[in-house]
Amino acid sequence: MSAVRYSSNSAQLNSYSMFNDSHLSSLKLKLASYGAIRQQAWTKILSHLLETELKTDESFDRKINAIVYVTNGLIKEYETQQRKKPSIVNFINTGNFIITTKHNQTKYLKAIDTTKLIYLDFEALVSLFITYNELKSVYDGVLANYEDGIAFRQLVLEENVASARIKLFIDKHRTILPSLKKKDIANYIHVDYDYFIRIYGKLL
Repeated sequence: MSAVRYSSNSAQLNSYSMFNDSHLSSLKLKLASYGAIRQQAWTKILSHLLETELKTDESFDRKINAIVYVTNGLIKEYETQQRKKPSIVNFINTGNFIITTKHNQTKYLKAIDTTKLIYLDFEALVSLFITYNELKSVYDGVLANYEDGIAFRQLVLEENVASARIKLFIDKHRTILPSLKKKDIANYIHVDYDYFIRIYGKLL
């Protein structure tokens, strides 16, 4: 079943059957990889799900403590605090999560191409945690998934040699390279753009 398109930026669905079935299956499998989910809990999760679609270069309005799942597309995350020029700190592709906390709420999210997201807001999460305590371990897994993406960039920046940074990035993100602008990759790994262009192709 096809996903519904919306005239507004986001909408809550009255019936989870209106979601794309493959997206729901993907989300369920991903969550279950972090811990067992009873059918009652899954049904409750479905009743709270929200959906939105971002066009290329459109931003997503982060809500504190929300859990966001990328069902299709690609997001880049920018850090702006204490910086003259925004720095890309994360690329989040299909099948991965975005968590918003007080610490990262100022980082903004922008779609690289048309991107579909499904998410749970804070009120829904509180309701779920009260009734289903086992979901705490699932939440911890979701958080770890997001933090792994942030941690990878720190690993890249620890490399002093620019070519090593580029190689690490290619090995990690090879599947999404065709969707990325070279200037965004250079920004992410903190490598001079002209130097990046000279050697990037040689390392593919």
